[in-house]
Amino acid sequence: MFHRYKSMVFQVHVIFTPSRLTSKYGCNWMINMTLLKTLAISTLTLISLVGCKSVPSYTSDYREADKNITGVTLDQEKAQMIGNRFVNAFNTLGTPDFVKNASELYADRLFINDTLSQFSNKQDLIKHFEGMNKRVSNVTVKLVSATHQRDSAYIHWYMAYDFKMFGRTKSMASYGVTQMKINGSNQIIFQQDYWDPANGLYRSLPYVGSGYSMILPFKK
Repeated sequence: MFHRYKSMVFQVHVIFTPSRLTSKYGCNWMINMTLLKTLAISTLTLISLVGCKSVPSYTSDYREADKNITGVTLDQEKAQMIGNRFVNAFNTLGTPDFVKNASELYADRLFINDTLSQFSNKQDLIKHFEGMNKRVSNVTVKLVSATHQRDSAYIHWYMAYDFKMFGRTKSMASYGVTQMKINGSNQIIFQQDYWDPANGLYRSLPYVGSGYSMILPFKK
């Protein structure tokens, strides 16, 4: 059946040359090496974004960390303070001050999952921040609200930034909520980010974003 279908529809004899594809009907198809390169780099970028740790057990990791890591009990004033410190530090993202400012927020041992990657120690997290700091600029972070429950602060934020990729700069923006716990020294020991990378990041990757938009109507 496949061969019959092939004979009816695909009666094209293709000859490969170094620079083009030529059919017997005289159609010349130029190989778009830029497209192929961009597709490859986009794929590698997605892989590298989660390369710090594969997180197939995200739900169980979160459940275990949330159960085992206990922060100081919070009130509304403390939750607001956590939100302000977080926003102030990340407003310096893309500047020489960011890595130092962000480093002061976190304890040496921690749990942090930013949806794309996961860390359990400050050293690896700072390496991640150093790489991120080279790719972003013109960052604006706003605190929308701060609430709390027992030892967890829930920080609702808005973030807009320019992201450098493939020699171009894309403007992106996203809302998110971050759950945080701090120790007695006001250092973050637990952080779980809730945001939509499909809207804020994946759609902006060349070709990957277009592909995602095409399948989005079928996403349940």
